[in-house]
Amino acid sequence: VSFTVPVPASLTKAAYKTAAGEMAQTREIPGWRQKDWKKVPIGVVAGAVGAQTLKSLAIEKLTETEVHSAITGLGVEVVGQAQLVGDVEKIMEDFTPGEPWDMRVKIDIWPEAVWSQPWDDGTLSVEVEREAKDQSTRDKALEALRERYCDIEDAPADHVAREGDVAMVDIDGYLRDEDGNRAGELPIQGAVGGDDLELILEPGKFLPGVVEALIGKKAGEKVTVPVDFPESRQYREEQPLAGVKAGFDVTINAVRLRSLPELNDAFAGKIRPGLTLDELKQEVENTVGGQEEDKTTDTVHKELEKALAERLTSTLPEALVVESAKQRFAVMLAEMRNSGTDDAALKQMISPEGFQKYLKVVRPKVVTELRGKLAVESIGRAIDIKADDQQVEEQMELVKRQYEQQEADSGAAFNEEKAREKVTYELQRVAVLDKVRDQAKITYVDALTPEETARKMGIDVDNLPPEVQLG
Repeated sequence: VSFTVPVPASLTKAAYKTAAGEMAQTREIPGWRQKDWKKVPIGVVAGAVGAQTLKSLAIEKLTETEVHSAITGLGVEVVGQAQLVGDVEKIMEDFTPGEPWDMRVKIDIWPEAVWSQPWDDGTLSVEVEREAKDQSTRDKALEALRERYCDIEDAPADHVAREGDVAMVDIDGYLRDEDGNRAGELPIQGAVGGDDLELILEPGKFLPGVVEALIGKKAGEKVTVPVDFPESRQYREEQPLAGVKAGFDVTINAVRLRSLPELNDAFAGKIRPGLTLDELKQEVENTVGGQEEDKTTDTVHKELEKALAERLTSTLPEALVVESAKQRFAVMLAEMRNSGTDDAALKQMISPEGFQKYLKVVRPKVVTELRGKLAVESIGRAIDIKADDQQVEEQMELVKRQYEQQEADSGAAFNEEKAREKVTYELQRVAVLDKVRDQAKITYVDALTPEETARKMGIDVDNLPPEVQLG
């Protein structure tokens, strides 16, 4: 949209004066000391830097202050930054400090939904791959319960610690030098380790290499474990230990034996009196199966959004597409850094050319998602679907708790206004798409197994090397 902002004479004069003061403060004015910039006459500043330069800066100041209030009065959702309309020379010619000025500007606005075909005409249809039933997830849930409710007893005095045992240990962590000697405290808050810790001997868990060093040892033995912390997201975010060379002195106070219970009614009764194994399995099924159903519903919503987007012919402002792509670009770079990509490689990507390459790749997906959002908002207004206030408050409580944890870890500030906006939109989106689903044809297909997917891709799964696992 284009519109005119009438700027009174008092503001054109004030903007020109402000521009002159800024120039006098930052530029060298012949015959004047910089500390006396407030005393320099406007005419002297104009003579030193050029009247056109002062005009240009004054106009810039006015666009920053006056356009915002004018846009607010339009009552539309704008995208990107406003731009002056007209030839630059003509704009400069028309602007005279101390005289009224009609500032002509243009700005992109969030578009209206223009449908090529109604969304509710009964012809909307999508095909959705149903989330596969994952038996391994159910098995892992039961196994986790067996681990939690296992029986533990003291091992014989001469017992050699084995994988799966429990070791009661004292652990003292410190920085180590090249010779392996103690070189100071670790760069974290609090101690790494402690006295009389209960440590399940499962390789790959706890601190790198510590569990592995304890397997094969007996109660009463001591061991020193050098640990070179890797450059990974875990040790960069949870504790600032990435790349740190540390040492850990471990004393084994005792070794205890764990025995996992059989899957039977007696085991279920340990979890809750009167609970049977069949009832326990059903509870696990309700939890895991519910998660699979939720994933299938998410897929239905995404496919419906794509189908709705295809029915829109609305033109999307380029500024909207670019801004959305920039947000994606920033997220991608952050994820790459968290995954261990070094800063030098990231810097090569952070350039106008690098972003343009990225924009070319993601543009189709960005456009589809923006059209989908536009369609959802249009339907929500048309049939008056809004987010439930109670659900919004419940979700906000969850979001606040998550942010509180993030703030404790990273110092991130919580923006309640933006968080509420996102929560409200997502709840409205779900409500709208549930309504659309009621009037659309959904065809469900069973998900392919990893082996079926591999065969479909032409992979000979029967002759894969043993170290290759499908999943």
